[in-house]
Amino acid sequence: MYGYNYKECHPFLDTLSREDIERFLSRSESRRYKKGQHIVSVMDDDTNLYLIDSGAVRATLFSADGKEVSFVDIDTGGNFGEFSAIDGRPRSANVIALSDVKITVVPPKVFLETLEKYPAACMDMLRQLSAIIRGLCDRVFEYSTLDVPNRVHLELLRLGRENMDLDGIARISNPPTQIEMASRLSCTREAVSREYKNLENLGIISRSRKKLIIDDYQRLQEMVAFAST
Repeated sequence: MYGYNYKECHPFLDTLSREDIERFLSRSESRRYKKGQHIVSVMDDDTNLYLIDSGAVRATLFSADGKEVSFVDIDTGGNFGEFSAIDGRPRSANVIALSDVKITVVPPKVFLETLEKYPAACMDMLRQLSAIIRGLCDRVFEYSTLDVPNRVHLELLRLGRENMDLDGIARISNPPTQIEMASRLSCTREAVSREYKNLENLGIISRSRKKLIIDDYQRLQEMVAFAST
């Protein structure tokens, strides 16, 4: 009934049997969205859980003057909508497709029944929520205590950890654009551009059209550590 391994793609379903996964999917709906398409909008009453089967999405908000503030990018195997599925409240952010995506849409009743029936699935979701809260706490601290250059450094370190090669050099394919970085860090594109040029002059990063390389990850860590003391 399903064309790929749901247990591998969606960890919180790992404890379900094949039959239970088939029942889970039979009560859910598969949807496809094109790149750039809005999937959910802030304050929507939709309370479904969304499982990303393929592709990537971005959670974002826009200020009254049109400034975009991005919260997180979510890739294949991730999920969003768990907050509204749990508390029944409207959406707190927009979610936009970064690529063509295939999504399994899970009604809140099905999601909550699954968490009640399978304690391991519930624990996995609790760990996800804890990670989100910790990440938001880190962001609040960074915005309150660090200047823009050091916020750029921290974001590069995060990207580098996810793309580290065996030689200790982080090679980030298709990195966020400077506009996207500015949106993540609540600053201007010009500020990101200035810091990128500074890091290039120091030999810490190098860039090509479709790749950003952190040549000296340790030195970048030391710059962040020094700023935090």
